Amino acid sequence: MNARFIKTGLKAAVAAITASIVSTSAMAEDFPSKPIRIINAFAPGGATDTAIRGLTANADTFIDQPIVIESVTGGGGVTGILKAAKSDPDGHTLLVADTVMTTLPLFQDNLPVSAADFKPIGVFNLRGAWLLTRPAKGWKTLDDFVAAAKADPGGMTVGVPSLSSPQHMAVAAIEDTYGIDVNIIPYGGGAPTMGALLGDQIDAAMPGAPAGLDSVTAGDAVFLVASTDIELQKFEGEIISFNDVGIPHDLGIWTAVWAPKDTPDDVMAQLGEIFGNMATSDEWTEFARGYGVTPMWKPLDEAVAYIEKSSDSMGKLAEILK
Repeated sequence: MNARFIKTGLKAAVAAITASIVSTSAMAEDFPSKPIRIINAFAPGGATDTAIRGLTANADTFIDQPIVIESVTGGGGVTGILKAAKSDPDGHTLLVADTVMTTLPLFQDNLPVSAADFKPIGVFNLRGAWLLTRPAKGWKTLDDFVAAAKADPGGMTVGVPSLSSPQHMAVAAIEDTYGIDVNIIPYGGGAPTMGALLGDQIDAAMPGAPAGLDSVTAGDAVFLVASTDIELQKFEGEIISFNDVGIPHDLGIWTAVWAPKDTPDDVMAQLGEIFGNMATSDEWTEFARGYGVTPMWKPLDEAVAYIEKSSDSMGKLAEILK
């Protein structure tokens, strides 16, 4: 599956929504009638899991039903994404997933699920990926990392949350730019990736920024480069980005809430209002900035346009790497 298919599917999804959106007065009056379950397709404790829990922490201000987060891991996110796609499209089972929704099909053929199986309720944050190492390696800069990789072609190990993820592509962008070859190892999420790094199982790691923020702040990990320009309130050091070092790819990682594609339009509108209120609240904004992600809210058609742009960028990088 390629970027054009993703883009076409997303356009079809938003066309279906905008063509038949009903007025607020005609929304399903009994929605939600039970707790809303959000399937997290990635490891508990990782950036996506922490972000959705932070977003929904003040949900009782905007909704009478509880919101329950369920982690369903496996297959680099495919297992959880597929489970969400097969759920009843009544708005009570949703998915939280990041840019991997557009990167997975770029590298894996015949996937049983894709972004075209969903409607995006909205994009609610943006983060970068960080290349990190341990102090014991003695690397202070990206140049140090590159020099070590050139001295041991294919021997250096770099952990990522999953293959075909934006973090994986960020490592590949470094390889392509500097002409190096490293051994990329997937760990099923940002938290286990950091665990492998701190446990001396790998030489370096490229998790989403929040997963490594506390370790860098505590001096247990060393920051080398970020995949995009994002300022973090909790980070006291200097953010050196791909742009700063001449890597010609800006790889920000967005996170969105999704509903199965056949979810009724009136329910989608309700969900958009509920999650939009949470995503624009002071509580979420403060949490996000302190945690290490950039808060935002791009609903429905805005989300589709944003995701399309990201898909195009990722698709161009994928073509270079293939």
